[in-house]
Amino acid sequence: MRLCAQAILNEWSDVVLAYGHSDEFSFLIPAWSNLFSRRSSKIGTLFASLFTSNYVFHWPKFFDKELIYPPAFDSRVVAYPSSSHIRDYFSHRQADCHINNLYNTTFWALVKNGLTKQEAEKKLSGTLSAEKNEILFSSFGINYNNVYSSIS
Repeated sequence: MRLCAQAILNEWSDVVLAYGHSDEFSFLIPAWSNLFSRRSSKIGTLFASLFTSNYVFHWPKFFDKELIYPPAFDSRVVAYPSSSHIRDYFSHRQADCHINNLYNTTFWALVKNGLTKQEAEKKLSGTLSAEKNEILFSSFGINYNNVYSSIS
């Protein structure tokens, strides 16, 4: 997915930031840009199209099997009124990423150590971040604050 986002950055120099996690990417086009006359429908369709075609194009680099069905990505274009709104949006995306990553790290640690997926889901249901951190540390010796992701 990173290569798909990189294709958008390479194709349109007005795009100054790409941020992604899970199955979502956000792209920042600054106020000074006149990309496609700022037509949201044009930007949305071209971004989704290029992202999807790059996903198919790069698939064999990461997987040894063929795609089961053709992928499709949606898009939406939002104009935020100020820099503070943009900062808040990306801050929210980052917080959401952290919440999802903490859940997934804990979930898969439980599964790898003998719980079924259903049991792990039930154990984590309704837990707060502090409780997930405690499960990771007390059960597996993992200090989540020291876990990092490697991006290559």
